[in-house]
Amino acid sequence: MAEQLALELARAGVVVVSGLALGIDAAAHRGALNAGGVTVAVMGTGVDVIYPTAHTVLAEAILAGGGALVSQFPDGTAPRRHNFPARNYTMAALSDVVLVVEAAEGSGALITAEAALDLHKEVMAVPGSIFSPLSVGTHALLRDGAGLVQNARDVLSVLSQGGEVLDDPLATPAGLGFKLPPERDGILFHLSDVLAVNASELARKLQLPISDVLGRLTALELDGVVKRHQEGYVRALRRGKERA
Repeated sequence: MAEQLALELARAGVVVVSGLALGIDAAAHRGALNAGGVTVAVMGTGVDVIYPTAHTVLAEAILAGGGALVSQFPDGTAPRRHNFPARNYTMAALSDVVLVVEAAEGSGALITAEAALDLHKEVMAVPGSIFSPLSVGTHALLRDGAGLVQNARDVLSVLSQGGEVLDDPLATPAGLGFKLPPERDGILFHLSDVLAVNASELARKLQLPISDVLGRLTALELDGVVKRHQEGYVRALRRGKERA
């Protein structure tokens, strides 16, 4: 189901964001790649540490297809249990809609869904068998008001209400087709193109959770609006602009 939904959504121009993990994450990436679409892997390691290592070829295919490997952790960061909830918050921050295909009680997918609700993002879920423990989380989400997904059209209808769905994200070189919501502009007021500001300081100034700020910074970095510099972030100079 995850692979089929990702394939159909990618064909419609949707950028598929997932976590490079075994199972549904990998299925979502594969579906998008099989459609010739763009997919982004948000990692709980440094971008130079592929985890699981069995997904090295998949990671290479994501990059070859015009997608990206994204991480809020510095290069060389090994997989640690506490990294992955933070990774899930970043996934939610980068997404317009969070779709949960399976979720056991207490699973990481529910952390992503909770983060999406905190960020006022749309949450949708696929129903499953009432006898399956992997449906407990999705059924709880549906009971609490998540959108029901039976096919890709259900997701596309929600995306079309919240903004334009790109017909061809591969034709949009800047940002892999991500739109920049107005609420992210607040970060830019606190950045210059010279002095780096770290995420903790930005979170304090904006009075936002650090996970929220990291997610927004990651999206801005993908859009080419900001870049990492030393121990923080700076505004990215536009092409053709020279330093005085």
